[in-house]
Amino acid sequence: MPTPTLRPAVGLANAGRLAVCTLLVAACARQPAPGGGTAAAQPAAPPAPAAAPAPPPGPPPVVPTEVAARLNHGIDLSGHSGSVDWAAVAAEGHTFAFVKATEGDDLEDPAFDLHWPAMKTAGLVRGAYHFYVTEDDPEVQARFFLATAALEPGDLAPVVDVELIGHGTQPGLADRLRTFLAIVEQRYGVKPIIYTSPNFWDANLDDRFGDHPLWVAEYGVEAPRLPVGWDAWHLWQFDEDAAVAGVEKPVDRSHVNRSGVDLAALVIPG
Repeated sequence: MPTPTLRPAVGLANAGRLAVCTLLVAACARQPAPGGGTAAAQPAAPPAPAAAPAPPPGPPPVVPTEVAARLNHGIDLSGHSGSVDWAAVAAEGHTFAFVKATEGDDLEDPAFDLHWPAMKTAGLVRGAYHFYVTEDDPEVQARFFLATAALEPGDLAPVVDVELIGHGTQPGLADRLRTFLAIVEQRYGVKPIIYTSPNFWDANLDDRFGDHPLWVAEYGVEAPRLPVGWDAWHLWQFDEDAAVAGVEKPVDRSHVNRSGVDLAALVIPG
């Protein structure tokens, strides 16, 4: 058998050099950082925050002319009218309705909170009215109405019903009524509708209100007379004792004027 040739221990030499390099690297890592201390590894930058999700789209803006185009025949009622099936009212062909919200400075109609959402669910264009008490403070009445009837864009403009003079009414009724109207208009950005009859208005008020939409009440005539101050009506209440499907007791019926008036004035914009 041949004698084996002696070779240098290459593996051990390489291992020695590797150990030296490891010591040098460790020593470099322990070198003082500028200003003293040992340099620490820099933390990784935090990930960028995820983009916030886009908010859901809001409802489309209300176009008063489009809402007004739906108006045709409608009714108005209060808690005295009994129970109401608003779906049946709509099915009979009525397109809008007003309900009483408040009277004077402290009386809320007991059925208002029930009727208000139900009218919208039934697809009717809805409106609310305030029965004006001529002895009560107009500003208090306006604030009370606004706190009770939360009207929305697309609803009918607020209505003030002026049809009765109280025994304790002081002079200056027209000025007090204008105070009420101004407060309500400021809230909703639309002039309130005035409901009245020509005989009552001409006997008790004046001609300074013609810039408000008129809802005139007169029965048994071919066309209503206009109270002083107006040259056109927007709504005519032509029946005060109508049987309407879905309503327990007789109610008032009205229709809109489609002859040259701006029916968009009847709708709260938004």
